[in-house]
Amino acid sequence: MRRLTVPFACSLLLAASPLVYAKNACMIEGQVLGQMINECTETDLPASDEASKPQCNSSLPGLAEIGGQVSARPVAACPSGAVAICDSPMNAKARIYYYKRNAAQIAAIKQACEMQRGQWVKP
Repeated sequence: MRRLTVPFACSLLLAASPLVYAKNACMIEGQVLGQMINECTETDLPASDEASKPQCNSSLPGLAEIGGQVSARPVAACPSGAVAICDSPMNAKARIYYYKRNAAQIAAIKQACEMQRGQWVKP
């Protein structure tokens, strides 16, 4: 996996998980392979808060092995100020909001979004 698409992959872990499908959002922040991560996944399918909390709580499993330290926490909605949004990656009823990215990172994430059949949105 290319370095610039790691943040997209982290978001997909949350967006694709059935436990995360709730009418809420998950803020993801930290660092993976030396790259800062600051993004939020928002989903549309109704589920209880208790069903979504296990996937959006504290640290995300599996990232330490690839040199990452990322924390996730539930939020009522993704904050404004995103530089880009990937809508419906892998046909999931979800949106991934990206914050604080440079042009090269945005280009790589856009390509990954489109490869996963997501729609790229510039707010």
